[in-house]
Amino acid sequence: MIALTLLLAASIGQSAPAPQPPKPIVKVDLQWEYQGFPGPIIIYEVKGRPKLWETRSVADEKDAPIGKPIPGAELVMSPGQRKRFALVFRNPTDSVRYFFAAPHTVHPAEHSLGFKFKCLCINHAFKSEPKGLWYRIVEFRLSSDFAGTQLILTHTVIGIDKGQADPFLKGPDQSDL
Repeated sequence: MIALTLLLAASIGQSAPAPQPPKPIVKVDLQWEYQGFPGPIIIYEVKGRPKLWETRSVADEKDAPIGKPIPGAELVMSPGQRKRFALVFRNPTDSVRYFFAAPHTVHPAEHSLGFKFKCLCINHAFKSEPKGLWYRIVEFRLSSDFAGTQLILTHTVIGIDKGQADPFLKGPDQSDL
């Protein structure tokens, strides 16, 4: 009883901790343009713990570590956060599709300081099997000092032929580092 009285007396003189301001929200909108490529590339949540940059073409969606599509291809994040997700292309054709992505553009340009997108514009060609599902595990990171509220990142995905793709193709287990 004495201990409870002392604890109560001590806490009366103390003020409650100041409420923390809410972390800023940053909306990251991922957009795609296509040249000679049927598209679309859709972003999905990941299931399990796939490796960053894991890239495969599978016959059935159940063989891919993907969950639900991310609505509107928009990530809602706070500075200091990172988000791993999957880029997915369903090849609707009866032929292999080869493609690459040009480096992304960022709008507004003044907010391009303070983020890293470990994506697919890395000087590699990719191959999607006919009637299959191609995926790549990527990651978006915001610095804790990021100073913006919105980013729009646009990739141009360009279809190419096998001859152009061959020197730039990598096996699914080769590192991008």
